[in-house]
Amino acid sequence: MKQIITDIKRKKLAEATHTTGTIPVVKYIAVGDGGVDQDGEPIAPDGSDTQLHNELVRKEYTSSQKISDSCYEYTLLLGTDELVGKYISEIALVDAEDDIVAIATFYAKGKDAMEDTFTIQDLY
Repeated sequence: MKQIITDIKRKKLAEATHTTGTIPVVKYIAVGDGGVDQDGEPIAPDGSDTQLHNELVRKEYTSSQKISDSCYEYTLLLGTDELVGKYISEIALVDAEDDIVAIATFYAKGKDAMEDTFTIQDLY
């Protein structure tokens, strides 16, 4: 998995420590099928990315947990009837202002008619 926080998040962090004193909370997870190249290799995300290559769904995250003092992990549960037959290869955290703040790409994972979970960490 290749993962980064976006330039938008870095800007919001800088503004929070200097001016605003706040940063929007993570609210959604977006998943897509555009995270690999024609050979099936993950495309490295870029800090300037403002969207997934091909977003399939955006939903409020299912759960989160603190991993360390500088990392939280967010989980999205997709139901048995969601995205069946799709090959998911990119995931993003989206804040309450609808800005993508972290992106990860990975080898395509087929989604069948079973419940499935996808996770992404927000690293600082």
